[in-house]
Amino acid sequence: MKRIIITGAPGTGKSTLLEHLRKRDVIVFEEVSRRLIKEQAQKSNPAFPWLNLPRFAELCLEEMILQHQQAIPNQLNFYDRGIPDIIAYLKNGNEKIPSQYYTIIKESKYYPVVFYAPPWKKIYIEDTERPQNYQESLSIAHYLYETYQELGFQLITLPLKTPEQRANFIMNFI
Repeated sequence: MKRIIITGAPGTGKSTLLEHLRKRDVIVFEEVSRRLIKEQAQKSNPAFPWLNLPRFAELCLEEMILQHQQAIPNQLNFYDRGIPDIIAYLKNGNEKIPSQYYTIIKESKYYPVVFYAPPWKKIYIEDTERPQNYQESLSIAHYLYETYQELGFQLITLPLKTPEQRANFIMNFI
């Protein structure tokens, strides 16, 4: 089973790329954090990452573990972000990282190659689920790249091309 992560800072085209991959008979798991932000917005005491990052990280971890349990054997399973992203966001927020996150990553059996969508100002859009400005996005990009490297993943930087060309790049690599 291949659990393949597509990572990168907010607004780098990950979700759009994954929609193009979905058309190729592969399994695609949505970005947990965007869905959780929408769900939290409906609550009276929301756990938004900009208000309570450690609690939001816990919610993301729970949902990502559920996604792992839903992975399909003998298929390519693509993830819009992986558990290492949580660690990078906690680092970016100067928050303590629970040791269990590292344990769970070791047990997750991710594919050792991670596809990294670099910052791309031309396509960056700020919205309600992505309130970071472009400069904040660059900081997150730094921590993502650093975290994945520290965890021993091989990062392959995606070209600044159309989503279809990026999808072709990934499928040719795999």
